[in-house]
Amino acid sequence: MKQGVECSTTAGCFGRNPRCKVKAKLSESFRPHYSLLAGFFFFLVCLSFGFAQNPSRSIRVWSVGPLTKAETVGEVAFGASGPAFTGARMDSQTESVFQATRRAVFAGDRIVIAMRVGPPAPNQVYRLLSLDAKTGDIRDSRDLADFGLRAIFATNDGHVILSGANVLRLTPDLKDEGVLDLNATGRKYARAENISPDGKTLGNATSPGYELVDARTLQVKTLTEYPAVDTSVSNKGYVTDNVHWVRDYPKDISFVTDTDASGQHLLYHGKCGGRPQFLSDDIILEPGCKNPLIIDIHGNLVKTMSVKGDFSYAGVSQNSKRFALQIASFTSIHSLKQERFVIYSTDTWEPVAEVTPDETAEEQSWTAFSPDGSMFVVGSPLKLTLYRLP
Repeated sequence: MKQGVECSTTAGCFGRNPRCKVKAKLSESFRPHYSLLAGFFFFLVCLSFGFAQNPSRSIRVWSVGPLTKAETVGEVAFGASGPAFTGARMDSQTESVFQATRRAVFAGDRIVIAMRVGPPAPNQVYRLLSLDAKTGDIRDSRDLADFGLRAIFATNDGHVILSGANVLRLTPDLKDEGVLDLNATGRKYARAENISPDGKTLGNATSPGYELVDARTLQVKTLTEYPAVDTSVSNKGYVTDNVHWVRDYPKDISFVTDTDASGQHLLYHGKCGGRPQFLSDDIILEPGCKNPLIIDIHGNLVKTMSVKGDFSYAGVSQNSKRFALQIASFTSIHSLKQERFVIYSTDTWEPVAEVTPDETAEEQSWTAFSPDGSMFVVGSPLKLTLYRLP
């Protein structure tokens, strides 16, 4: 969101900024008579240049909700007088920053979300809703019981991947199209909770080892036998924030390690860090520092971004042209007070749009990009809103 060019109404408009340069010729005798008119004219010209520099605003396409029967939640404090229920609020199901990018996806001409039905329980029921992307109307619904849902993902061919006790591949209208038993290879443990930015490859962290899963065919390829706790996956491998390099760099506390078919590669080490995220197969966002770092797959620093306020990752478009950060403010007890989402271009690393949800989340609102990055959905089961981005 570039600021408009600042211009004055006098000759100061000229020469200070070449984008605001206007040439005009007036005879000496006319200048006294038309100085006010000329100044006003120059002001309008400069103002028009200023507007031209500002990006167009995001356009609200629709808002829907609540999409389920809202449950009241809060905190229980036990004291001398007995339990006290405080902080009563409607459950937005946005209590996890990790799940914020794993509960809503674009799939063909639909937007699919996954939400809890009823209070948390050992046999939790999740409800899938398939919404018309043009109108927000609910077209299809499906309940899953005792599935242990971890995440939903969008594939690059307009389908949906559900990751839980196993992996399900669904059509946009929630019909089965494939299933993968995550433990079929005899591993005692498996966890699929990341997909490549382009929607082609699912990562499956087994115990031990790591597998790459084709999101279309659900065919599995073993990448490594090393134990893995991945933070993000590409078509070639995965990254972690594992600190096992601390022996080599005892003064550092954060590390970004890429693992591919050729082995492990340390890409970054320093005094700050978080959960690294692939923005493409070759570019990685390190969001754990005061200002996010953009590094490439060879460990080169591409860009140090400037962000004011607390922030966290909020998704990337499948064409890797845009990504989003949540910018948040918190209360004294670290409850979310306000949030907004800033959308950045990966061509310029500059903001191109900003979106503010209608309902405040508990930690971070659900978000998802359309594959080409032109649309952005944000919200929760209480209210979900689709925006067209400039």
